[in-house]
Amino acid sequence: MRKFRLTLALLIAAGLSPGILWRSEPQPLDRQAPVDIVRLDIPHAKIGPFRLNAAWQLSSDSPMFGGYSALALRPGRTLVAASDGGRLLFLRREGGALADAYLDRFKRVRDADKSNFDIEAMTLDDVSGRMWMAYEGSNTIERFAPDFEAEARARPPAMRNWSGNTGPEAMVRLSDGRFIVLSEGTGGLFRSAYRGLLFAGDPTDRATPAPVRFGLEGTDGYAPVDMAALPDGRVLILLRKLRWPFPPRFGSAIAIADPARIAAGKPWQARVIARLDAPVPSDNYEGIAVEIGRQGERFVWLISDDNDMQHFQRTLLLRLRWAD
Repeated sequence: MRKFRLTLALLIAAGLSPGILWRSEPQPLDRQAPVDIVRLDIPHAKIGPFRLNAAWQLSSDSPMFGGYSALALRPGRTLVAASDGGRLLFLRREGGALADAYLDRFKRVRDADKSNFDIEAMTLDDVSGRMWMAYEGSNTIERFAPDFEAEARARPPAMRNWSGNTGPEAMVRLSDGRFIVLSEGTGGLFRSAYRGLLFAGDPTDRATPAPVRFGLEGTDGYAPVDMAALPDGRVLILLRKLRWPFPPRFGSAIAIADPARIAAGKPWQARVIARLDAPVPSDNYEGIAVEIGRQGERFVWLISDDNDMQHFQRTLLLRLRWAD
């Protein structure tokens, strides 16, 4: 992901006038700036088995805002998004509307160690409220208490040879306590498949045995960027590809796969069930979460990563309803 962002930044810089860059006056940082929430007027289009239910654009002048690459639904129906630098965005909901949003940061993050918080994946235990974060640059997984105090940290040997640019990009905790971790890089057992690991338990627990290695296939040219578990045991996989470098244009899709079909040294076959084409707002969607409504309705939430370049990309939040 770092290489991906650097490439975008270089392409954008090359297209800008040097005079514009040099004349720009630095703006004062406002860490207490509010998060603005604007509901977008979009058609409720059918997308595969989903219907686009609602969309919002989020923005803020705070330097703590933006760059969200992971999304989860906490107990109490609060959405939390995480980004590099240990930044957190909390979205509180009332009914079908977003009531408010606020920004925070992990308790032990200091300005000097932001590079250790390049969060690309996040998952949680609905019962205990514990959360796990995966860091791309260091190929590390860390467990946090519900109040975001760090509890345990590990660098699994099976991930140590993953490139810093193709580290853990997607992670999900299954209802039986197993974990799936996907890299955004191909290679290893299968040249064209995305590297994957299935842990029998908590990856930060030294007692957890070595994971099963497999390769993810069936993504139709998209790369995995996040995952979310479904009540029936299957998982949704959010996918992305860069369609045009400048200005950045992305293609996104959602695939479904069954963890029961994961086997050591074998391909894990996914199936694309929805492509997020027009009229879905186009952007760099990197976070996905699943919500079960009070009447049993199934909703899928997506958040986009503006790569900290708000002039060229947006932070969008989508809600899809599973119509089938």
